[in-house]
Amino acid sequence: MLEDAVTLHRQGRFAEAEQAYRAILAREPENADVGHWLGLLALDAGLPQEAVPVLERVCMLAPGVPAFQANLGLAYMRCRNFPEALAAFDRAIAAQPDLFEPHLHRGMTLQEMQRPQEALESFSRAAALRDEPASRNFRALTLDELGRYDEALEAFRQALARDSENPLAHSNYAHALVRLQRHAEALPVLEKAVAMAPGMAGMHYNLGEPLKALGRLEEALAAYDRAIALEPEMANAHINRGLVLSHLGRGDEALAAFDRAIALEPDAIAARMGRSGALVAGGKLEEALAHNRELARTPLFRPEADFHSAMLLLQEGRWAEGWKFYEARRTLDRYSDARSYPQPEWLGEGALTGKTLYVHGEQGLGDQIMFARYLPLARRAGARVIFSPKDNLARLFGGQDLADAIRPWQSAPDDFDLHMPLASMALAFGTRPDTVPAAIPYLHAEPALVETWRDRIGPQGFRIGICWAGSPDPLQGPDRSFPLRECAVLAALPGVRLISLQKKDGITELADLPADMMVENPGEDFDAGPDALVDTAALMQSLDLIISCDTSVAHLAGALGRPVWTALKRHPEWRWGTDGETMPWYPTMTLFRQAQMGQWEPVFAAMRDRLAILLESA
Repeated sequence: MLEDAVTLHRQGRFAEAEQAYRAILAREPENADVGHWLGLLALDAGLPQEAVPVLERVCMLAPGVPAFQANLGLAYMRCRNFPEALAAFDRAIAAQPDLFEPHLHRGMTLQEMQRPQEALESFSRAAALRDEPASRNFRALTLDELGRYDEALEAFRQALARDSENPLAHSNYAHALVRLQRHAEALPVLEKAVAMAPGMAGMHYNLGEPLKALGRLEEALAAYDRAIALEPEMANAHINRGLVLSHLGRGDEALAAFDRAIALEPDAIAARMGRSGALVAGGKLEEALAHNRELARTPLFRPEADFHSAMLLLQEGRWAEGWKFYEARRTLDRYSDARSYPQPEWLGEGALTGKTLYVHGEQGLGDQIMFARYLPLARRAGARVIFSPKDNLARLFGGQDLADAIRPWQSAPDDFDLHMPLASMALAFGTRPDTVPAAIPYLHAEPALVETWRDRIGPQGFRIGICWAGSPDPLQGPDRSFPLRECAVLAALPGVRLISLQKKDGITELADLPADMMVENPGEDFDAGPDALVDTAALMQSLDLIISCDTSVAHLAGALGRPVWTALKRHPEWRWGTDGETMPWYPTMTLFRQAQMGQWEPVFAAMRDRLAILLESA
């Protein structure tokens, strides 16, 4: 009878199989094996809620059988009862540690529970037990989620090598390349994935990202159009189509794309903010601000709407309004630097004389360097200032005369009267474009390190430090970095030495330079320890010029008062303004702006011409 029931089950004749299983159980109600088959039947039929009570009874009858616990965990997982699923998988693994499926499904459960580090351990164990696509891909995806992008890239590469005919393997590998801003490498991989699976909308959608980042906007638009033709209700494709249209200056079409995305997903914040951006692209700033104010009436959209208003107002120089909205950053889900203390916050109201003000660092390296200029203002207002930057900047700031004391980032002082996040000091001091504290330099390199790096690089030639890639940042997008190869026109000028200031992201480009281009690498020990930028600051003192993309290196050069040229994408972040070569934050900085998105060649042609004049006059 059981053999007949299993045959029906495997033939997909689920109703007949269920009757057969239940007929056996009517005669043998304690038969755990038959109960297990009945539970599996419910899972195979897509009815996990019916499988759970059956498998619970099976595990009560035979609690030590690992396969029974593993499938009960699977039923719980499909019912989204993740704590019970995790417990069942743990019981299965305890009974038989070398079973593949419980480790794999345990990892999937932990992913759903937002516990990626533990999920990675389960996926790694599953991959060690059985080398197959599921375990490899889940492990790689988890590494990507954890921000371990180089490891994720290698994991995706290995998965592709073992499964080279799978378009998803190509797509995943390309996604990892995009994460590392290696768009030119990702493009042919995605083109192959599209050729292998032309009917998959997701492949065309993925192809749009590197095309967009490389400035090939019309081709990116075509990729999103093909994705939408295959899957008209893909909201993300409409959103990205709108972004491309905004960059192309086709504001009305962009608005229509965002409106379609909103109709498909009314709660999609990216679509709502994209619509605001399309209004800005069409020169309708006041309409964009009104749109944001309307969105802010809904709690779901308020943080993003207010923050977007801050970006618009600050970029337009309307700082009195913009700084107030900039406080919305602290309510964003992605803002991880929030602090809460019983002492009151200080945001500019009330005297500081005789008070101890605790200022805690926030956001990225560049933000902390840029806003650290405000610390002396609080001291001049009569406060004793205690500052806790992010730990990797403690040494850099510890050698300055910015604050009365420097503390570890997560260690608040025992006694203070007031506190505030660092970037809120711009609001507290009522900063306008004409009142930016710009006493440059306000940072200084360590003298001993300056001597070390001066001796190492030597005095020969016109020495230019270059930094071409920022860390992956979904807020700023990948296009703030520029390809290192663009600097070839600078290297070709007589007497020019290019010296790398790059760390981590983008460093692999040093191995893929034109034959006639040389970039000096300062060595493996350059800023190799836990303290960020201390060697960079010292090396900058011996350079004639620094050229950087929009990243912390540009901020550091500006804060040190060094001559720095910053290469900016077509639509840069608010602090760089909308036009012009200068900006109030760093008087020794010159800005070189893209005229068209993705087009870096004219930017570096302008730098070459300026540099040629500079060399002639030297």
